[in-house]
Amino acid sequence: MTSFAATGWQEEDGTWVYYNKAEEKVTDKWAKSGDNWFYLDGDGYMATDMLIEDDDDYYYVDANGAMVRNQWIAIDNEDAGNDDNEPEVHWYYFQNNGKAYRKKGTTNVFKKSINGKTYCFNEDGQMQYGWVDSEGNTDYEDDAWSSCDYYFGDENDGAMSVGWRLISIVDEDNAEDLQPGDAFWDEDQDRWFWFKSSGKKQTSKDNKTINGKKYGFDEDGRMIADWYTKDATPVDGDATAADASQGQEKYTETFMYFSSPEDGARYTKGWFKVVPGYYLHESKYEDGDNYWYYADGKGHIVASEIKTIKSKKYLFDNYGRMKKGLQFVVFPNADETKEVAAVLADDDYGKGKYGAAFCGYDTEDNFDDTAKNLTAELQAGECAFMYFSNDEDHDGSMKTGKQTINIDGDSFQFRFYNSGARKGQGISGVEDKKIYIGGKLVAADSDEKINFYEIASGEKYTVAELIKAGLISRYDGADKHAKKDEVEYRLDGISDEDFAAQFVCVNTSGSILTSGTKKDGDDYKIHLSKVGGGATINGKSINTATISYIILK
Repeated sequence: MTSFAATGWQEEDGTWVYYNKAEEKVTDKWAKSGDNWFYLDGDGYMATDMLIEDDDDYYYVDANGAMVRNQWIAIDNEDAGNDDNEPEVHWYYFQNNGKAYRKKGTTNVFKKSINGKTYCFNEDGQMQYGWVDSEGNTDYEDDAWSSCDYYFGDENDGAMSVGWRLISIVDEDNAEDLQPGDAFWDEDQDRWFWFKSSGKKQTSKDNKTINGKKYGFDEDGRMIADWYTKDATPVDGDATAADASQGQEKYTETFMYFSSPEDGARYTKGWFKVVPGYYLHESKYEDGDNYWYYADGKGHIVASEIKTIKSKKYLFDNYGRMKKGLQFVVFPNADETKEVAAVLADDDYGKGKYGAAFCGYDTEDNFDDTAKNLTAELQAGECAFMYFSNDEDHDGSMKTGKQTINIDGDSFQFRFYNSGARKGQGISGVEDKKIYIGGKLVAADSDEKINFYEIASGEKYTVAELIKAGLISRYDGADKHAKKDEVEYRLDGISDEDFAAQFVCVNTSGSILTSGTKKDGDDYKIHLSKVGGGATINGKSINTATISYIILK
């Protein structure tokens, strides 16, 4: 009988083999049947359900032995269980030609778009996931979020992140020490990252516009939240570096506010009310009180400035807080009142440029002492009392003209410049025939009825105090006006002209008295008369009076 050679596909031992024309069993090669390709292993048997490495490329054949094309395949990971970071399976994607996508001959990240999503594959064709390094390999370390540029989802997804993504990370450097008290700075963090269209995370940028809002990102790519500064080293108030310590204008102005960790949008050119950050103002951070701040067009907060916002003026101290109510403001240059050298509070007694001359202003006596001690400086515009609305949540703006201000429970009349370079400053001088010092009206106490105000010292005197000071004494001359049961007093040791030049007589409404007869709270009846020349206060001449005589029954 004639023997026919076996060629093509044959079934042997329950599997398939393939013979070539030379009647040799094909091994380590592909053979086609219909529209599908099949792989013959080293023994010539058709491979099934396995990964095939052929000529530096990877293929996969299914349970029927057919080459897989245009399909994701999950293959068990032989190293699973040996390391906590090893996944149970590795995902591969096999192209139309059956080859798995994989990186070849490059250190760059190898990415491919599949069904509208982008994936990364390593040299072995395995889909990478999680944080991926610059060489395209998954980095399993806890600090991978800091050192890697890309994030490709989890082991069962792997799609490249583009845009916002909330990722759980571990910060082993314990960033709580860098920003005490803020929960999102704990070791275990859920933080937002922003990935560019290239897949690279955004880093080291505090002015990124996304959907019309501004966001910031630190050097590791985390979205910045809450208070943030990069231009100054966060240091405490005891630092010796003048421009890098709390309370210094240049340091304060480096701060931006980026809202909550859930939102993160930067406050830009607008108002916001929050608790100050630990490194911005440690003591007030500890108190937990909210203050109003204003961010400029670049997001930096305004500090040490009287700033015009929508045609109104607001005061910001050296910590960036908007100030309300009566304030004592020091200017670096009397000719420029926009910049502020300091805003002194009552507890700043004895501090700053003026030392012990500043006594505070929480009580009438403290206010009067401060104004009296700093009369020359107030008149020169080196410093000023200014008034800002107490309704901080609805206004807070600077007030001018006549104002009624409460000090320690009592109301007092003040007057502030309406216009000019010193607009808003308390008047120290004469306005409408009344005297003001630090903006506060000089007036007699209600129980004293009239007082004599000494221009040089700022002191107020009653008649009894003038007598005690030796400026007035009992008069028994032949031309006295006193009756039998009365005592007469006259000026002693000072001329009428000198007295009128040095003292001003005011009543309870603050009006300057130049003539007439008035009775004070001690029942002294004072007869006043005009004197030529008068007095000069802060360069302005006013008519004043001398004491002709005083009668006491």
